[in-house]
Amino acid sequence: MHVITPSLDELQEAHLHILNNSNEVMPYIVRHEALVKKNNPKMIENKVLKEHNKTFLNWFKDTIFGDDNPFETLRKLADEPKRNVRTWQGYDIKKYSFYTES
Repeated sequence: MHVITPSLDELQEAHLHILNNSNEVMPYIVRHEALVKKNNPKMIENKVLKEHNKTFLNWFKDTIFGDDNPFETLRKLADEPKRNVRTWQGYDIKKYSFYTES
């Protein structure tokens, strides 16, 4: 096992990627994009997406932790990931071995 510490930008990019691919988060993504469009009615779609990506993590965290009864899964997804990431050079799954590349 090896521990790495990605940059804050890399960590936020990974966190946003996970949220964008979580079914539980999709209603919040739609809601936030609509909010960005409402607050910037003349903004072109590409800029709306950039603004959404730039502001979604903090908005999502504030929204989830401001809610009285969110699901525990949403609370865990909204919380910032740990700075240290454990990695392995190889994995054994059901009699198969997988190795990572440098």
